[in-house]
Amino acid sequence: MKNIKINMLRYLILLIVLPFVGCEDVIEVDLASGQDKIVIDAEILWQKGSDGSTQSIKISRMTDYYNPTPPKVSGAQVYIENAQGTVFVFEESEQAGVYICHTFVPEINVGYTLTVIAEGQTYTASESLVPVASINSVEQGVVEDFSGDNIELAFYYDDPPGESNFYLTEFNTEVLPYPEYELTDDEFFDGNEIRNEMIEEKLSAGVPVTITLRGVSEQFYNYMNLILDTSDSNPFATPSANIRGNIVNQNDTENYALGYFRLCEADRVVHIIE
Repeated sequence: MKNIKINMLRYLILLIVLPFVGCEDVIEVDLASGQDKIVIDAEILWQKGSDGSTQSIKISRMTDYYNPTPPKVSGAQVYIENAQGTVFVFEESEQAGVYICHTFVPEINVGYTLTVIAEGQTYTASESLVPVASINSVEQGVVEDFSGDNIELAFYYDDPPGESNFYLTEFNTEVLPYPEYELTDDEFFDGNEIRNEMIEEKLSAGVPVTITLRGVSEQFYNYMNLILDTSDSNPFATPSANIRGNIVNQNDTENYALGYFRLCEADRVVHIIE
């Protein structure tokens, strides 16, 4: 099993302020603007125990660092077609750039194709809906280090034998500004119980932590690996290339959209820190 931790703060801290005693000059950093690309946030998440009929897709544009609100893309045509030819239409909601379908039918291991027509361009992507194991149990413990006692939260699930499986875990709690993610594959623990954990000094009694375990495709797993690698680079440097997902512009393949179309079954539990 390979575990890869992803902290969303790595992606979002783009400016480091170095205080100098007695320095009163204002320093403005000229950050390079990104390319003007469409961003398609298309995750179909089927939580165990639900019918999965209500799903949403968000479409926006890249913006520079100093713009806190990415421009929304309105007026797009958005639909998903399954392998049997059934089409699920996503209508734009009252919230600009958010497209919702209330009649989606999720089916495990069935292929789906996303189509987005926006601003004269047609974007498509295809994936299958990946199943996930159920969470067996959650345990809480204490880990001591130089900073003191940290809460360790671990959960367990049974990996199906005889097949390659890939997982994305999300730990979400009010004491952290962004969720913490963990990528896992079963290369060395096929068919055995898998343990994933979160260690956090900010957790305290009474704080709820939501744990979401997703089944993901190998392609999406590799995509997230690339994001992790990029997060370790110099935040001031201009990346040599944007990380490309599976969304293709049918009019111009070089003018691709950012984002990744994925379909995941998920199991979710809420643990209250004791």
